[in-house]
Amino acid sequence: MDTKKWYKRLLFSHFAILFIAGAVISGGVYAVTYANAAADMKKSNRAYAERVQDGMTSSLKDIELMLANQLVNNEAIDGFFNDPSGSSKLAAYQASGQIAKIRNNPLIHSVYFYRQRDRTVLTGGYRQALDDFPDKPFLLELEGKPRADHWSAVRTYSEFPLIDPPERIISIVKNAPHNQGLVVLNVKADALLAAAAKQRSGTPNYMDIADGDGQPLYSTGPPASIRSGTLTRLRSDYIGWRFASGTAGVNLAAQAARRALLPLAVILSGLAAIVAFILYMTRRNYRPIERMVRRVSTYGGERGEAAGDEFMLIESAFDTMLSRMALIDRQQAEKNAIAARGRLFAELQDGGQGPSAEEWAEYARLLGLPEDPRGIAVAIAEIDKYVPRMRQNRQALLDDKRRLEAEALRAAHEAACVLGLEWISGDRLAILIREAPSPSPPGELPPVRGMLDELRMRAGRELAFTVTIGLGSAAADVAGVKASFSEALSALQYKMTAGNDRLLLYREIRDKEHRVDSNCFRWLEDMVHHFRIPSPAWEADFARIFDHLEKRVLRNEELQLLLNYLTHRFAREMEEISPEINEYWHGVTMPSLAEALRESWTMREIRERYGALLRELYGRYAAILEAGSPFHLIFDVKTYIEANFANPDLSLNHISDRFGISGKYVSQLFKDRFDVKFVDFLIGLRVRQAQALLLETETSIHEIARQVGYEHAISFGRIFKKTVGVSPGDYRRQMLRGRIGHEC
Repeated sequence: MDTKKWYKRLLFSHFAILFIAGAVISGGVYAVTYANAAADMKKSNRAYAERVQDGMTSSLKDIELMLANQLVNNEAIDGFFNDPSGSSKLAAYQASGQIAKIRNNPLIHSVYFYRQRDRTVLTGGYRQALDDFPDKPFLLELEGKPRADHWSAVRTYSEFPLIDPPERIISIVKNAPHNQGLVVLNVKADALLAAAAKQRSGTPNYMDIADGDGQPLYSTGPPASIRSGTLTRLRSDYIGWRFASGTAGVNLAAQAARRALLPLAVILSGLAAIVAFILYMTRRNYRPIERMVRRVSTYGGERGEAAGDEFMLIESAFDTMLSRMALIDRQQAEKNAIAARGRLFAELQDGGQGPSAEEWAEYARLLGLPEDPRGIAVAIAEIDKYVPRMRQNRQALLDDKRRLEAEALRAAHEAACVLGLEWISGDRLAILIREAPSPSPPGELPPVRGMLDELRMRAGRELAFTVTIGLGSAAADVAGVKASFSEALSALQYKMTAGNDRLLLYREIRDKEHRVDSNCFRWLEDMVHHFRIPSPAWEADFARIFDHLEKRVLRNEELQLLLNYLTHRFAREMEEISPEINEYWHGVTMPSLAEALRESWTMREIRERYGALLRELYGRYAAILEAGSPFHLIFDVKTYIEANFANPDLSLNHISDRFGISGKYVSQLFKDRFDVKFVDFLIGLRVRQAQALLLETETSIHEIARQVGYEHAISFGRIFKKTVGVSPGDYRRQMLRGRIGHEC
């Protein structure tokens, strides 16, 4: 008995208050440091965003100011716009020189003058009519509109379209002297945006820049998965751009934790000192109580006249203690019996030899079993559809399990009785049954069968579930009891084909057992092939497979292996067809098939659920094919190549004629979908077939070349050696030599 409960409770109450206070203080310190770190990060982000925005604005304003200065009292520019003839080469030449001066800035992409009177455009290198000018849409949009003080939206433009590729630019437009035209200055948007990366200076900040409509223009940021969030958003009315700055790859919580290390260390040190003080003072104050408890423990058994009520209390405590000890002994005996029963069934269930004769005698003494095990049989009752019922109402199922256990214990027959039972798993109840001597042939157990059938039917009538019972043969010795247990387990392995709510005798099922017919695999391949074509014939293949399986007595594991193989074959086929149907297969159909196999207990249930799922998949697949996706077309091309690779005329041109699409498009689709060139895929098919013919037949190399699609054996030999590394003849000799050596 623990004599220090009050002491421990006292310590616990002190420590609980102390630890709660320490946790609150530590949390407050961490929250403050976290808030400071977040504020510093936000300040850094804003400074970076403002630096980038101000840099761009300053550069563009300098350019605008320079342009305005150049336009003031500039005779060359005035001469171009005021040219009365409109064709003066001298005026155009002098104005072009001014354009060259204006462009003396690395950010400026180009400058051109637009004379509205005769709709003429002058650039730095040529003069042409507006109708022939590449930037005509922009100029037409400007006509009739007032000039804005801000820059235009980003667009692409090339001053020399035949030489230079288009570049992204933004433009500022000014009125020409005396409003006789427009002066357009274009700035390189990419050169301007590069300033954001230059001003980053190794900091963890990132910058996203978008135009006024929110379309992204530039980003120095990493993927969104490692961003710490956009903390600052700015907008430049002058440029019309939006700037978003944040921090990437920075663990704000870790930064706050590092900053809080010192104050937390001080707090923890203080808490440790307080803990030591509490331990010392509590121990010191508890000593008088400890001495009292020790004295009662030492002298509690002695009686005296002077004892008074205290000794009567102690005597009463001893009487209570003795009665409790007797109760504990009885409970321990029950626990020993329960433990012994658990050990017995565990030994019967494990893969060892089972209990020995001496161990059986000990079990018989503890559990009241007969010392002679002859006539004992093992039955295992398995709850049908246990997992779904457990999900629906767990408590009701547990109550019915106890009722089933009680019904099994009450079950009696004039020639059979229940000796013991144990739940060996959540859904299986193992029952030891004793059969009295009878004239029946050994192992048939007619009284036991009658009793178990009655138990099975009563469970179906009175409980919320049915049971399937597996029955082993009657034992002739101790080893026979374990053998009977194994037989009962084996009988339940045929439950999927036999069905629920059955009594399964191992000896009867063993004589009827079948193996999976090899034709099933051929039918399965036919079903997968018809499904992929697609052809409704797959449903007939499906029905043939399940009709065959329902007529045979098969072990559950064999059926599960076959159905898992069916799922595997479909998975392989789905990976080779369209991404849409493959995604639906992996996201919906395959998990549903696995769930159906896991939670269906009979072949009929599995057939219904598998059929419904595959019909749904087929419907989607057929709908996608009818939509005419190019990926489905390329699968048809691949299937055609696999079937006709021996045709020497098979080529991209042949495929183009056969399917009505260009050979170049076929080649691109083939490369994109299968990550292999058309030619390499065709050569691979032919070489693999040639290897099989060289190894399995004595056909001449010339004939093999013809069979795999080569009209000339020389071409075949050259391609075979390039692919395999040896000539066809050497390959045949080496492989045959290796096979003969292996057989020897």
